Amino acid sequence: MKQLTSKELHQLTEAWLSWTRSAPNDSQLRSRERLLLVFLLIRHGALRLGEALEINDLKDFDYPTCTIRIGGSRGREVQIPEKAMEAIHELVDSPRMLRLRGSITHMDQGYVRKRFYAIAPLCGLDPASVGPQIVRQSRASELLQANIPLNIVQKFLGQRSPVQAASFISFTDDDARRIVHNHLRQEALKRSSARNAFTGTVTRLVVDTVTAFVELTTLQGIRVHSLITVESVQRLGLHEGQVLNATVKAPFIMIAPQNGQEKETMSGCNRFVGTISSINRGVVESSVVVDVAEKTTLCSVLSTDELEEYGFAKGSLACVSFSPFTVVLGLPEE
Repeated sequence: MKQLTSKELHQLTEAWLSWTRSAPNDSQLRSRERLLLVFLLIRHGALRLGEALEINDLKDFDYPTCTIRIGGSRGREVQIPEKAMEAIHELVDSPRMLRLRGSITHMDQGYVRKRFYAIAPLCGLDPASVGPQIVRQSRASELLQANIPLNIVQKFLGQRSPVQAASFISFTDDDARRIVHNHLRQEALKRSSARNAFTGTVTRLVVDTVTAFVELTTLQGIRVHSLITVESVQRLGLHEGQVLNATVKAPFIMIAPQNGQEKETMSGCNRFVGTISSINRGVVESSVVVDVAEKTTLCSVLSTDELEEYGFAKGSLACVSFSPFTVVLGLPEE
């Protein structure tokens, strides 16, 4: 069964809006707005047609959280985009709906289906491809392509198991490859939890004659800069959008108190402020671990004399930095 792409869903939505606005009088405008409301519930909430027609607009919409409450034996809550909820709110609060409040969407299924099919010519789509069920399935496909896990989409659809959800959702070969690629990319980005190690995406690559500047952005939004040779760029096959690992040895990580003086004592374009989570004090050397972001820790080695001089303590803020020349890049393990 053919599903609509996001572009086609957008075209269909615009056709519904245009058709609604072109109503010749208030009576027809109210009728078309009721149908538009049903379409928006299915297009953005992936409701079954029967579920959409049973919505109680007085109690089933939670506008602040953009949530729709769906009753029945498969009762659930689904969240929709903020703009979609704003459009629904505007329709429900229209003075034209005052006498219908609580039952705005309560209409005959056969009549609603016919109106769905009648919209198709307005946007150049096949009438057989714009029915309520296909719009619902297309929304599910859209969510999966946005990297929403299958079990979450299953709950969104009100299916009893992921197998049921997957059974009527099909993808082209290109869609399937893109979904798998995005999933593997996100998995790779989540792996880095070791100290002085980062995993991220290459967001900037500047290649000069001898060296190259590489900017890596982690899933937590941390930007790590590295300077490597052009030969390394070629060996790793670097390009923007690629997932890489970056590591720095503890002796290369400088640390200083976060007291406004760190700019005078620290150099390098990789500089982060975090909270000291642990201190390992030795007779000659000590190490300090700083949490700079969720699942991102940096460990610095310094002399015990420096440790005492700085007055570091667990829970206090510290500024850590390292030179881009000390950052070693590598490909994620398979």
